[in-house]
Amino acid sequence: MKGYVALTTILIIVPLLLLMGINSLYSNITNLSVSKINFDSQRLSINSDTCLEEAIYKIKRNRSFVGDLEIIKDDWSCSTNITDKQGEGGIKIITVVTVDESVKLTIKRELNTNSNPFELSYIE
Repeated sequence: MKGYVALTTILIIVPLLLLMGINSLYSNITNLSVSKINFDSQRLSINSDTCLEEAIYKIKRNRSFVGDLEIIKDDWSCSTNITDKQGEGGIKIITVVTVDESVKLTIKRELNTNSNPFELSYIE
């Protein structure tokens, strides 16, 4: 009789432990994937801000500058378009498109060069 109790206990506990182990493994893999996506997103955002700062530096040196800037690195690139806002002197529209290995981020900002220091505001 003791053998049946032990066998029944083992047949119940082993699948439960196996199920808990599989669940823990799946949870860790999911957390790792989400962390990687978050890291890539933050890195792309930092790279996009770098391109925006480069554009602002270019405008600071020459307030009448309009045109395109491009930065190409090994694992990312960005292209920046600077235009004058129609009907408002001293206001620039800066559009930055940053591309990573698989992700694309586009930001659009408005830069007021009439104030000192420049005022940067969000459009998108």
